[in-house]
Amino acid sequence: MIKGAFLGGAAAFGAGPGPLAGAGFEIIAASRAGRNGPPLPRGARELGSAEELFAEPGLQFAAISLPPAESFKAILLALQRGLHVFCEPPFCLTSTEFGEVREAAETAGRTVFPAQPWERAPAYAALEKAVNRGLAGEINFVFAQALLPGPSPEDWLAAPQAWQVFSTLLGLARRPPAAVEARLSPGGPAAFHVHFGGADAFVHLSGGAFAPRLKTAVSGDKGRLELDNNLLRLDLSGSEPETVELSAWPEPGSARPEWLAAELADFGRELAGEKPRGSGLRNARYCVKLLKNARYSAGMKSAAIPL
Repeated sequence: MIKGAFLGGAAAFGAGPGPLAGAGFEIIAASRAGRNGPPLPRGARELGSAEELFAEPGLQFAAISLPPAESFKAILLALQRGLHVFCEPPFCLTSTEFGEVREAAETAGRTVFPAQPWERAPAYAALEKAVNRGLAGEINFVFAQALLPGPSPEDWLAAPQAWQVFSTLLGLARRPPAAVEARLSPGGPAAFHVHFGGADAFVHLSGGAFAPRLKTAVSGDKGRLELDNNLLRLDLSGSEPETVELSAWPEPGSARPEWLAAELADFGRELAGEKPRGSGLRNARYCVKLLKNARYSAGMKSAAIPL
């Protein structure tokens, strides 16, 4: 059993620290930002500061879910204490900070693994499989829209949903981004245009919806694929249009326990050397670049900012 510490808010990773106990992992100590959330796993000690938490004997990893600026500092501290890190993105604010995290992980010989549980949703997996098979052909357009019930975050670029849609775009476009344009309004909707060189991607994020919704579309020279919550629509060359109803769609910001367990299993494989160290970072470097340059673009009247 790999023993770890939990640092974060009561609702971190979707339902507190409980779902993190699985796939050979165990939370034995925690420091929570709030005390009114889900209970700690049985036997876990409640501690105070991150310094006190990461000094707990017997720890091998830290699970961290904090706002990006706090998460960045906590990750560096955990690595300095010789701990592997399983964290909720976004976990830093700039490319410089991302570089510091990578360097600290290399120096410590430890793994940093941002959890992206939405990739484990059957609906998202079906869309990704269709793209991998080349059903849409050479991709030239990607679209993503995330609608949330309740108010919009004051800062979309610090919200998990922004990371989710950017990571989704990167996974579907299959090439590095070249530039980004952004329009942001505190507490209001956000819009982005990402240039991919031969492909364009557009993102719309908004609160105030009557129900959560995630819509993603991919177009290429062989047709179009669209995921609308749990409905996968295929409109492909040489075939009749088709709609497939799938289960467990990746609700914006959601983290079901079984998806987290799958992420933890891959984290464990990386710790065991079965996967190259750093493979869990996936598209993290470009996600950080997009978030940072989007903020700069919004401050420059939505100018296109090269990456």
